[in-house]
Amino acid sequence: MRRRILTVALSAVVLAVVLLGAPLAVAIERNAFTEERGELERAALQAAVAVSPSYRTGDPVELPPVEPPVEVGLYTVAGTRVAGNGPTLLEPEVRAAGQGTVVDGNVDGVLIEAVPVGAGEEVIGVVRASSTRSSVRATVAKELLALGGLTLLALLGAGGFAFWQARRLAIPMRALADAATELGAGDFSVRPPVSGVAEIDRTSDALTATARRLSEQMDRERSFAAQASHQLRTPLTRLRLELEAGLAGGEGELDTAARDALVTADDLSQTIDDVLALAREPHGPSTEFDVEELLTECVARWRGSFAAEDRPLRLVVDGPPHASASRVAVRQVLQVLIDNAYRHGRGTVTITARESGGAVAIDVADRGSADVTWPAADATPGRLGLAMARSLAASQSGRLLLSSDSSGTRFTLLVPSGAPQPD
Repeated sequence: MRRRILTVALSAVVLAVVLLGAPLAVAIERNAFTEERGELERAALQAAVAVSPSYRTGDPVELPPVEPPVEVGLYTVAGTRVAGNGPTLLEPEVRAAGQGTVVDGNVDGVLIEAVPVGAGEEVIGVVRASSTRSSVRATVAKELLALGGLTLLALLGAGGFAFWQARRLAIPMRALADAATELGAGDFSVRPPVSGVAEIDRTSDALTATARRLSEQMDRERSFAAQASHQLRTPLTRLRLELEAGLAGGEGELDTAARDALVTADDLSQTIDDVLALAREPHGPSTEFDVEELLTECVARWRGSFAAEDRPLRLVVDGPPHASASRVAVRQVLQVLIDNAYRHGRGTVTITARESGGAVAIDVADRGSADVTWPAADATPGRLGLAMARSLAASQSGRLLLSSDSSGTRFTLLVPSGAPQPD
């Protein structure tokens, strides 16, 4: 990545130099020759002003001084040098200046400006100013060298900036890649450092959120796998007892046990389906359902087990509204509460469905011990179901309450109610 950024930055600078530098070099050369001709013309005009008509009578001529490599000379109209510097005879290419016009020329690498000297309406001489093209090229070379130096500074600056920027981007990108590798290896605690680059930080935030979601999902699945074993243990135990009772009895008992075992197997299949559904989507989709119908189904599944223990199981329906929650989650909470009453309670178990402050309340009460407390999340399997039930109730925007006194123990499940039902 660092090499790519350096390559892109330097390529951009080189391209800019090529696109702008080449025309600029041509413009510098043209401008240098134009300025040189302008200087020659000014020097020739200054010299022409300084020439007096009396020079033809032999008076000495003093031409203004010029800086090398410029040469200025005074010539007769015929082209013979009278004063100053220059060739003895005026070049044929610029002799037209003797006719009263300013002439410029380029003879054998020499730039020439010829200006006529007039007295009244008569041309009395020609001033020639010249310099070599090589001197102009030397000036151009200096300017191009300065331009090349600026180009080199631009390349160095761009390279340094690109290296700094590449380092600034490469370090957090490497950290991001390392974090992704650790996440792939199962470390959900990865938190890439803040880089200060908005795009990278957004990616880091997304990776952090993904790690957090995966961690929560893994924790939920591990917890739910442990809790689900509690839900499956009861129907499996009941199935085993029914089969053992059938084998211990006569032929008629075996037929009855087989039929009971099939019913228990159906209950077990339903429990497995519920557990899998909750594992995939613990919150579950909220739908409206008839609470009385669900309670009747749950009581029917447990009535035989309670009857075998000679314990009454009563259902009281006191006009509850329809519930608005996951039917699967509510059914599993009820299974946990009834199982808890069956295993740890005493006497009659009463299940009551009622309306409570705009919500649906379902009570599961027994005559058990008054010393009942909520189990911890890491409780033994025998008490783990209550922790799961409370978690499922919370996932449905509901609550699971516990009250215990000398008269017994009561769990109350509160879930949101649905729309009012017509009479």
